[in-house]
Amino acid sequence: MIQKIDIHLHPNADDKNMDGYLMIMDKHNVEAGLLHGMEEKGWANWGFKYGTPSDAVVKAVKAHPKRFYGTACVNFLDGVDKVVDKIKKYGDQGLIGIKLFPNLGFDPNDDKYEPIWQEVEKRKMLVFSHCGWLSPNEKNPSMRIASIGYASPFHFEVPARRHAKINFIFAHFGGGATYLETLVLTSRLKNCFADTCPGWGKWVWENDMPGLKTMYRTQLLYGTDNAGENYGQDDSWWTGKLLSYGFNDNDIHMYFHVNSAKILGIVE
Repeated sequence: MIQKIDIHLHPNADDKNMDGYLMIMDKHNVEAGLLHGMEEKGWANWGFKYGTPSDAVVKAVKAHPKRFYGTACVNFLDGVDKVVDKIKKYGDQGLIGIKLFPNLGFDPNDDKYEPIWQEVEKRKMLVFSHCGWLSPNEKNPSMRIASIGYASPFHFEVPARRHAKINFIFAHFGGGATYLETLVLTSRLKNCFADTCPGWGKWVWENDMPGLKTMYRTQLLYGTDNAGENYGQDDSWWTGKLLSYGFNDNDIHMYFHVNSAKILGIVE
């Protein structure tokens, strides 16, 4: 059974402190996971009766230190001051990064967001961004949603270049239509990474999209969106897929464990 770190998890309102999910992780040799808060004002009814999804992340991290690490969900449309205040609030409670969702209506490359990046860097936090396709907003089905323009890796190039000490992680491999942006940034900037979380993160590999063989082994991360009992299937599927791309055993160990362990500070 492969030793793993899952870089892409979310809290579950029906699983207090993620106690149940931790049992699944133990069963499948998942050493640790990075939990991400979810957008608070809409999109879906996450089921959290008390507090926000980010508050649930804090509780799980405190209940299971060194097993769960966490990020707070932020929306830059709330304004720079409110986002910085949220970073301070949750950073003081032990979270190690921010999760951007949804990426609609703003460009992270815009200079007006520089105070946010400065606060993130000062606190030695990471940035984890949803990329690519956005599901409909369940609470506002008529909301205008366009994948093009905001939720892709190149829209983080400016802060990633300016702030080399911040690790930027592109979820879902940067999106199905924009995965090439992921390949470019991860090959040029050592602080840019991508997870292979379903759907598009796995889709690009399932379909053997052009250019994937050039993916830098040190920048690829294992993430699942809560795989649960399917971790065992991932062990075999991803091992076979990466071997077909010329990865060796050490490369595969880096993908499943070492790369994320370094980002989380578990190993140097």
